[in-house]
Amino acid sequence: MQSLVKDNFSALGLGKYGVDIQFDKESQQEIIEYIDQENFNSLSYLKQDYFNFKKYVNSEYSPRHMDFLNNDCAPDLMRFLQIKISGRKTGCYYSFLQGIGEENLPVFSDDQIDFIKYTSSLLPLVRMHEYTVIHKLLSGPISDEDLRHVLFEEIPNCTGDEVDHTIRFMIKKGAIKSESEWLSLNVTIDEQFTEYMEDLLAYGMTQYEGRYKNAEKFILWHNYRMDQVQLKLLKDPDHNQKGTYFYGDEAIVFASLKKDASIEERLAYKDKFLTPNTFQWECENNISDRDLQALRLCKYVHLFIRKVDEEHGVRLPFIYVGEGRFSNERKQEKIDSTTGKENITHLYDIPMQEELPDYLQYDFGVVV
Repeated sequence: MQSLVKDNFSALGLGKYGVDIQFDKESQQEIIEYIDQENFNSLSYLKQDYFNFKKYVNSEYSPRHMDFLNNDCAPDLMRFLQIKISGRKTGCYYSFLQGIGEENLPVFSDDQIDFIKYTSSLLPLVRMHEYTVIHKLLSGPISDEDLRHVLFEEIPNCTGDEVDHTIRFMIKKGAIKSESEWLSLNVTIDEQFTEYMEDLLAYGMTQYEGRYKNAEKFILWHNYRMDQVQLKLLKDPDHNQKGTYFYGDEAIVFASLKKDASIEERLAYKDKFLTPNTFQWECENNISDRDLQALRLCKYVHLFIRKVDEEHGVRLPFIYVGEGRFSNERKQEKIDSTTGKENITHLYDIPMQEELPDYLQYDFGVVV
């Protein structure tokens, strides 16, 4: 971290002007501790970031979604969607603007705001399907057959299973409705709402083109939420309360390293990287015989890791660290310190196909 502080000051390019900034170790440590403790996702910081950006783009009205992609100095729009104002998560850019008292906003009904929040909840996109459907249905109802044709035509390598999954879960979410083989958006559409949605859709689709375009499954070192992983696997995106899922001969493991836990907690917690390409994983307590058998028969495991569940009030996504396999099973017997009940768990090593890059080794606390 000390070298990172030094490198950041070097990156200012002041050396060519004869400026050389030196910090003693004590000062470096104070700077590091201040940065670690400061909450840059607090409302005061984000509000200031927003108004600084608005001033930079010289806009009389609130910047549009696309403005955050078209300017290199723009703050990360996703931060505005994730914070809480008055104890409630904003969920969309529009609610953030309402929360900070921005003026001259368009006026939307409750159902329109709910729809904007649903559309925003899919960001950053890991597939184009939902946004393609919304974009098409903004123009009005369309037959089920014609909508499927649009998806096959506009999304490269789109499959029938993907189309079925998209329509089924958009109906389940209440985003679209089906009446006599005709599909439509389940929201009141007017000119102001359409204009806002077109900007939001353009933002999501453009961002996707730069991040995940043509990714068949998962991209190494990229961020994914549980619901996004389930979308990619054509499963229920609301099925995201567990840490392990078995699908055929594949397993999906989500693990939080709890790097910010107390020393006692860290010592008791077994999930950690043993080496840059070997992860030690502990299954849940008292796993069922069925799941234990599925685990033993599993040929592949896709591993998603994050250092902590939340940071500065924002829930962190998981980072996809690649594919591995379960090995070296060890049975563990533990006594619950609260109930005195004996719990049975199993510990595994997961050799990975890829080694963690240096920055993730640091972030995940890998000691080599």
